[in-house]
Amino acid sequence: MTENIDPRTDPQFQALMQVMNDITNNKVPFYEPHELAARSTLRALQHIIDDSNALDDSDLIDTCNQARIEIKYLCSIITDLKQALAARDRDIRFLQERNNYQSSEIQRLENQVFRAN
Repeated sequence: MTENIDPRTDPQFQALMQVMNDITNNKVPFYEPHELAARSTLRALQHIIDDSNALDDSDLIDTCNQARIEIKYLCSIITDLKQALAARDRDIRFLQERNNYQSSEIQRLENQVFRAN
């Protein structure tokens, strides 16, 4: 049996609308693909560490902790490189706009010289 859902009073519908509004208003954090993969891998490593016995599996725990540190470090490097690329792209766009302006100004001045002769 299905009932008609009143969107003004149905709590599930209200919760769904809140989630959709948060997403469309960019309130939900945006993760890069490498961050998503790293988060799941880090979570799996943490489960392995938590499930291991420190006395019997100390080498395994140390290796997993080292892997977690390296994954975090590599993610930070990727994020820094992406930010540097974005900054470089902004600089290139600025230089291209300035070049276009200067080219048009040169063309305008050449036309004035041509008309003067």
